[in-house]
Formats: sequence, C-alpha cells, structure tokens
Amino acid sequence: MPGFSRRPLAVLVCCLFSGTQTGYAAIETERASLQVTGSASDEAREPLMLAANDVPLNLRKERKFDILKKKKAPVEKVQEPKAPVPETPAVLKRDDSYPLFIVADQIEGQADEVTEAEGDVELRKVGSLLYADRLTYRPLEDEVDATGSVRLLQDGSEISGPHLRMRLSDRIGSAEQATYRIVRDLPSRFYAQQQTVVTVASSNANTSGAPMMLNVANSYGLPTQLPPPRQSEANGYAERIDFEGENQISLFTNTYSTCKPGSADWYLKTDETHLDYDEGKGTAKDATLWFHGAPILYTPLASFPLNNQRRSGILHPHFSTSTRSGLDLTVPYYLNLAPNYDVTLMPRYLSKRGVQIGADARYVSYYYDGQARFEYMPNDEVLNRSRYAYRFDHRHNLGGGLSAVVNWNGVSDDFYWQDLTSRLLQTSQTQLPRQVVLGYAPAPWLQTNMQVLRYQTLQIDPTNPIARPYFLEPQLNLLAYKPNVLKTDFAAVGQYSRFTHVDATKVQGDRVVFYPQFSLPIVHPAFQITPKVGLHLTKYSLDQQASGLPNTFSRALPTFSLDSTVVFEREGSWLGKSYIQTLEPRLYYVNIPYKDQSQIPLFDTGLSDFNFAQIFSENRYSGYDRINDANQLTAGLTTRLLDGETGVERFKAMLGQRYYFKPQRVSISGETTRQDDFSNIVAAFNGLVAPKTYADLATEYNYRENVIERFSAGTRFQPEYGKVLSASYRYTRDALTGNSTVDQVDFAGQWPISANWYAVGRYNYSLRDSRALEVIAGVEYNASCWSVRLVGQRLSAIAGAPNETLFLQLELNDFGSIGSNPIGLLRRSIPGYGKINELPTDSRLLTP
Repeated sequence: MPGFSRRPLAVLVCCLFSGTQTGYAAIETERASLQVTGSASDEAREPLMLAANDVPLNLRKERKFDILKKKKAPVEKVQEPKAPVPETPAVLKRDDSYPLFIVADQIEGQADEVTEAEGDVELRKVGSLLYADRLTYRPLEDEVDATGSVRLLQDGSEISGPHLRMRLSDRIGSAEQATYRIVRDLPSRFYAQQQTVVTVASSNANTSGAPMMLNVANSYGLPTQLPPPRQSEANGYAERIDFEGENQISLFTNTYSTCKPGSADWYLKTDETHLDYDEGKGTAKDATLWFHGAPILYTPLASFPLNNQRRSGILHPHFSTSTRSGLDLTVPYYLNLAPNYDVTLMPRYLSKRGVQIGADARYVSYYYDGQARFEYMPNDEVLNRSRYAYRFDHRHNLGGGLSAVVNWNGVSDDFYWQDLTSRLLQTSQTQLPRQVVLGYAPAPWLQTNMQVLRYQTLQIDPTNPIARPYFLEPQLNLLAYKPNVLKTDFAAVGQYSRFTHVDATKVQGDRVVFYPQFSLPIVHPAFQITPKVGLHLTKYSLDQQASGLPNTFSRALPTFSLDSTVVFEREGSWLGKSYIQTLEPRLYYVNIPYKDQSQIPLFDTGLSDFNFAQIFSENRYSGYDRINDANQLTAGLTTRLLDGETGVERFKAMLGQRYYFKPQRVSISGETTRQDDFSNIVAAFNGLVAPKTYADLATEYNYRENVIERFSAGTRFQPEYGKVLSASYRYTRDALTGNSTVDQVDFAGQWPISANWYAVGRYNYSLRDSRALEVIAGVEYNASCWSVRLVGQRLSAIAGAPNETLFLQLELNDFGSIGSNPIGLLRRSIPGYGKINELPTDSRLLTP
C-alpha cells in the first residue's frame, strides 16, 4: 500500500520464518536455570557457565522456531524469569543451536524450507556476517545463495562480489568475480628468538668482536622484548573462489598480495592458487610475480608460506659478492621430515672457488636433542684441493641419572672460515673442541661425569702462533653439595685427569684432586656470615719430566675463608616515583698457607682476570696446578636502586679492593710476584642513566703506577622499536708487558632518516692497530608490504686483504625474499636491531 513502511513488517516476518528472535538468549537462560528437575541424561551434559551475578534481561517473549533442525521443536511453556541465586549460576547446554538473523526490506518464504529476502539484506550468525541485495536461505542445508552487492565477513575473511553460494556451517561453496581479504595473526619476528651468546674465546684483539651492548636485560625498560603477535593480510581478485572447508580456499585466475587493498605494489598473478591455512602454505600454478607494474619472475609451480610454521620446500635463494670468493649463490632446500627433526640442504656456488654442498640437521626428543652440520667443497679452484667443515652437538638423557654430551668440531685447514665466510660456524674461535662427556647423578646432591676432550688448533696468524692446549684423555669429575650435615653444609670437588699433548717432548701425566669443604652459613634478613674450612689435596704422576726433577708430587693445603654481607635499605622518591636504595658492604677473608709448587707443570692453569667475580674467590689461578698462598681481605661495596612498586633493579654500582697481609710467593711462568699490600681497584656500574638509555661501565685501576689496566664503557639508547644507537670503548693492558692488547671503539645503530627510510651501520676501529676492524653501512626501505635492504660490509682479516661483501635483498612481507639476506649480519652486529617491515602496527579486519 502506498506510504506504508515495509521494513518493520519484514523484520517481523524474518523472525517468524528464520526461527529465532531477539528474546532467544533470555528464554534459554531462564529455561536452563529452571531445569533443576530434569532427567539424569540432561544433568550429565557438560554445561556452559554464565557469570554468577548475571541476571537475564526481561525481554519481550516471542515464538521460537528452530530452523536448523528438520522437525520443529515442541513449544515449551515460558515461565516468569527469576533472578538466579549467586551460589548456583545459570547454565547453557552445549548442544543449543546458535541463532540466525535476517533483516531485509522484503522477506518471504516457507518455514523450515526456504527464506527469500530482497533489498539491503543482512544475515547474521555467530562467526558470519553477510550483506547482499538478494538472498535465498535454505535452513535444512544451512545454505545461502546471495546475489547483487555481496559482502561476506567470516572468521578473518572478507569476500565481496556479485554472487556467492555457501553452506555456512561447513564453509563449502563458491563465489564469482570476487575480491578477497584474509587476515591471520602471526608471531612477531621483529627480534631474533634467541640472544647472542658472547664468550671470551670468541673475541680477538686483531679482529672484530661482538658489540658490548648486544644483550640488555628486559627489566631495564628498553623495548627489547618481542612485540605482541601481528596481523598478516592477504588480498586480491579471483574470477572464482572455491571454499573447500574450514581454512581451505582455492582461487582461479587470480591475484595474490599481502599489500593493503587498493595499493598492491606487488602481487602474484596465477591460473590457480590454493591456500591451506591448516598446513600454513600456499601453492600456485602458472605464476608470475609483478612488482610495481612489471613482471620480475615466472614459475610454472610455486609454493609460499602463510605463517611462520616449518614446511618442506625450496627456501628463497640468497646471493652476495665478496673479494675472496666472488659471486656467492646459495639455494637452500628445507625438508620438514617430522615435527621433531628436519634437514636443510645448502648447495652453494662461488664463482672464484667452485661448488660447495652442505647440510644442517636438527632433531629433538623428550630424552635427547642435537644438531649436525657439515660443508664440503670437492675442489677449491684457488687452492686446488678439497675443503670441509663440520660440527656435531648432541645431548642425551639416558635415564637413571645417566646423561651424555657430544660436541665435535673440525675444519679442513686453518683459513677455512676466512676464505669461505662459512655460514656453518659463525665464530672466530681458534680452538675447536672435540668432546665426549658421560654423566651420572646417583642423588640430587651428587654429580659425576667422565669426559674426553681434544682440540683442533687453527694457526690463523703466522706472526702470532697459538699455543696448543693439553688434551684430557680422560677426565673424571665429582661434585657434591649436601646441606645440614652435622649442622653444616658439606661440599666436595674431586677430579682425575690424564693430560696428553701432540708434542711428545712435553711433560705429560696424571693429576688427582680432592677438595672437601665444610661451611656454616648464618643467615639473617639483614646480614649473612659464612665461615668455611677445607683441605686441598693433589697428587701428580708425570711422564717426560725434565732430568733431575721427581716424577711424582703431592700437595696438601688447608684453606679457611670467612664471607660476610650486610644489607641496608632506605626508601625515597625522585621525580614523583618511589624507589628503594640498598647499601651492601661485603668483607671476604681467605687464609691459605704457602707451599712451593714451582716444579709442578702447568697443564690447564692460567692467571684469572681480576674482576668482581675473581676478587671474591679463594684462588687467583684457573685450574688446579697452582693454589695461591693467601692471607688477604677483600672489601666490596654495592648499591642498588630498585623500583619502589615492582622491586625491579634500575641500576647497580660496585666498588672493590683486596688487601694483602703478606707478600706473594706462589707464581706461574711470566708472572711478576706482588710485593704490595693492596690490589688494584675494580669498579663497575650498569643500569639506566636516562629514560630508555642503558649504560655499562667497568674498570680496573692500578693506582700504584697510576695506570688503567682494564676499561670498558658502553651505552645504548633505544626509545622505541626500530630506533637504537649504541657506542662503546674497550681497553685492556697486558700486565706482564705493559702494552695494550685491546684498544677499540665501536659505534652501531639503526635509525629512521625519513618516513620509510632507515639507516643501519657499525664502525669498529682498533686504536692500537690504527685500522678499521669491521665497517657496515646500509639503508633499508619499508613500504608496509615490502622492504628492500642494501648493506655493505668490510671485514679485516688477520692475514691477507680485507673481505668486502655486498648484500641486496627485496623482501615481500609474509611471502618471500629475493637476493642476499643481511638480517643475520645486522642482528649480530647492531645491538637492538629489528626488522622494520614487522614494526608493531594497529590494524583492523572489518572495513567501514
């Protein structure tokens, strides 16, 4: 009739024929709360709990139709709602059908058979939202057929087109001439999952070492943790889309891109694409990759990731160029053999040297895990011989307290890593361990093990030969700690070692060590006092001893120490924030009598670094070949600033010095005995010095000679993700010669220079050698859905000319990359470096 609004009538008809109404939730809640006298089978069903204090709304009651079942449900008598008792919350049964709503200008149909709607149609169901000009819904099949301006929003997907047909519950159907948009959450890869571990052996005064500020604890407030999961978006156009069940989509004559809709800087154009979100991979046939309107790659068959899960296939090739090896091209192939083990094959071509093959296998189980890597070059065209490198690392829990460890490394020659810039072992170690360990722990307080340890020594600097260490063939160790033994804590160290050497003229032999100790800790919330006594027993049986020297030695040295600490605290506030400051003085006294040890050979003993860990120890030597004579007192002072609300440490400062009550008499080769009654002063500081600014400083000062023996200082400023600057300085003086062994400055950073451009770089310079050890310079461009990196590296070598490498990479977000990948280099060299194309962003699925 003219002038009559049809939309309220259409809504009413929709409720009658679609089988649900706005009062559904209230009625079902009331019905569930009143079913206290139901059958046993009803009571056995697992309920869905409502909040105890939720009171159902007193909505208008209407007739309910269950359109998702073939037969009509019997009409139940509706009672007046009652507020539930908080102690017995209302429940919903799991098998209750989800409601479905249809709103349109005009609706007609037959109950339980078909519903037809026309004009601004809107269909709503849990997990699905559909808009169309015309719609036909068949409730028995839960099938919808929509035409006109169709738009479907379902579980992270948005499909738009002129026609769509789908069974909503099964997610099976098709759409024609459709645009699509699919959003999924992915874990962030902005930072590396594991922090880089830096050891003393991995640094060298003549080569570039790891930056000082590489690892900063998360508690200091810098953005050093992984950002929250990010959203990955895929979109494009397809002549036809087939929905093949949950997480299974096939596209025909389509485009695929991870750029925002309407700004596809790159896309993959294919005849057919299948997206499998269960397996996390996509496959494409007859595919052409377009970048800024130009085709750059064609392949008859392609596979690409949809998430960060592991899957078999060819990894994206990477290439670089260097002065030592020329063009360097690697095409890795990944084999995901099982959830707990995989293999990566790494065929590699170097234009100046030839072909190299490699493999990297990883495995993990409940009782064991490990990794095996190798590289082999049949013929190096520069040296005209074969070359190889390998590493095997295995850890095994054999059960019953037994365990085993294997760590076996080797290379074909001394200059393997420098010549080939191996991706296998990215370290500058010159001593490659070959170790097998068998452990046994019969009780929680007792641990034993047996190990065999050999080394391959690399002579990488002809002018500075490296001494070969002794081998352990074998070594037996015992470590015990048991508290509350006669009201004391008992500890013991036992060791048997057989020392051998490749040089048959050197002294070799056996050493037995046993060191029992008893301590009596007196612990109070404000202080702690721990006296300790022990007896250090050692026996040697030697071969190839020099003429006139005995072949056996015995040594027995009693030890006594007294460790005491007091903690003072005070509360305060600064700049409106509360804090707690501590003052922790510590005194540590050691007394060990003198015994002549000059005729005992040095198998594994050296002079330890003088630092805060060493000044609060009994022996200044590493190993057991020398036990120092001691009558000394160490005084230390530590202060900390703790957050008043969380207790997190914001900074810490330490100062310490050792005082001697008698001159030194025990020494090792090349060491000058100390005659003074005090040691050098050691001081350290680390923590926040300004917002988002972390600093670390340590020094050893010799005020007798007014010289600094050791100094290191570094700072790292990181206000937010993708912005980091660091600077550090390191200096070490050889106490025996007085010359510097390390004197380096190091600058590194990543910083935006415009809206999309970032600069990255590192400059590591040796002041002692007057040369740059490592220079890295590059730029990155982030275009939201793709990024490009151009990075150059110049690395000084101990022998020969420096090695120069150029990296160029085009990365298409969540799809793949082309070119040489500098990410690993930048993560190792620039503290706090993050991938700019994975910066945390705020995105939404539903467009307005």
